[in-house]
Amino acid sequence: MNKTWIVAKQVFRKNVKSWSFFWMVFSPFITLAIVGLVAFFIGRDAAQSSIGEIAVVDAPSEVVSLIQQADTGNEIHFDLSMDEARSQLESDQIEGYLVWEDDLTNLKYYRKTTSKDIDTKSIASVISNYQMLEQAKELGISDQDLMKLQNQNVFIDKINVSFNEGGETKEVSTSNPAEIIKMGAAYGVCFLVFFFIINYVSIISQEIAAEKGSRIMEIILSSISATSHFLGKLLGIAMVIAAQIAIYIIIGLILWFIKNQFAVFTDLTAQLPFDLSMIFKESGPVIYLGLLYALLGIIMYTSLSGFLGSLVSKTEDVNKMVSPLVFIGVAGFYIGMYALNSTNNPVVRIGSQFPLFTPFVMPSRIAAGTVNAQEIVISVILSIVFAIILLMVSMVFYKSNVLVYSDKGMINTLKRSYQLWKSERSSL
Repeated sequence: MNKTWIVAKQVFRKNVKSWSFFWMVFSPFITLAIVGLVAFFIGRDAAQSSIGEIAVVDAPSEVVSLIQQADTGNEIHFDLSMDEARSQLESDQIEGYLVWEDDLTNLKYYRKTTSKDIDTKSIASVISNYQMLEQAKELGISDQDLMKLQNQNVFIDKINVSFNEGGETKEVSTSNPAEIIKMGAAYGVCFLVFFFIINYVSIISQEIAAEKGSRIMEIILSSISATSHFLGKLLGIAMVIAAQIAIYIIIGLILWFIKNQFAVFTDLTAQLPFDLSMIFKESGPVIYLGLLYALLGIIMYTSLSGFLGSLVSKTEDVNKMVSPLVFIGVAGFYIGMYALNSTNNPVVRIGSQFPLFTPFVMPSRIAAGTVNAQEIVISVILSIVFAIILLMVSMVFYKSNVLVYSDKGMINTLKRSYQLWKSERSSL
């Protein structure tokens, strides 16, 4: 156990002190900051490009009055003729001009390809209201009756009904903020599982392949058993994952402290349609069970990646060897994303019970309430059993693979590893 701990500490120190760990920890924040800045500048530019100086030609005085009363954000000229508007457009004095025609359902707005893309929806809305008022007058409909006709929007609220064994029913609206929070938590769990698995699959396989490729594995295994070495690698990676999670928790606590210290953040959170404490109250089962599934998923995927890393003889072959495992993770992630909108689909239901897909899919089903307690227990038991089996099989074959050097591909290497394992068992 002492030797296993030595290997674990060496793996931990090596990874935590690397620039790749720093990037892996802070890349989500850097990415969010970059995306936020890009979205901010794009939004600001779009807002500035959607308003400008335009002209409306030959519009009736009633329409002119209505447009002037409306807040379109544009500077609009109503006193230009067709030729004057075209001339000013050519000289870039205006961004475009709208020509009034008898057919109010198909007006024409003229602009240069280099002009701003002015948003004409507000003007179209004003003209539509004008046309409706004119038609109402022709039909003898009063303004009050017209308003009654316009206020006939129908909203259908979808209610999820569940029945327990005692015959009691529970009705929950899909528009309830609590339901939205739970689905958001499921999405977050799915994304975090994918993020950790994809990153650490490569790290653990690189750890093992680097030592094997440098031909020092014989020296290492002369002082420590292959099983202890393998467990030390996994324990070291688990410590790295724990360190990354701890950093995120510390950052979250710091942000929470900052939020409570500054009134501007308090005012922003007060404008939300739900209390932040509701997130933990309503999405508790999704988060807790999601973390359990995430832990089991990380054990399964890291065990497999360590096993696959022991199959390669050169470090540059690692990505090729672990790519099938990465594809499985990607497939699970996409099924998890699909489950957010279709939790009762057969693919989702079956995928939620397949251990390698369970960490991605089951949180969505829990959030949607489409899975009962028995199915959750079964999925947890299956995941635990499968994780133990994968860990045991990986340890057994790691002992056979780690000193085997072959460039014949994964299938042939697996066959040779299996033959070595059989010969070792027969010699006992």
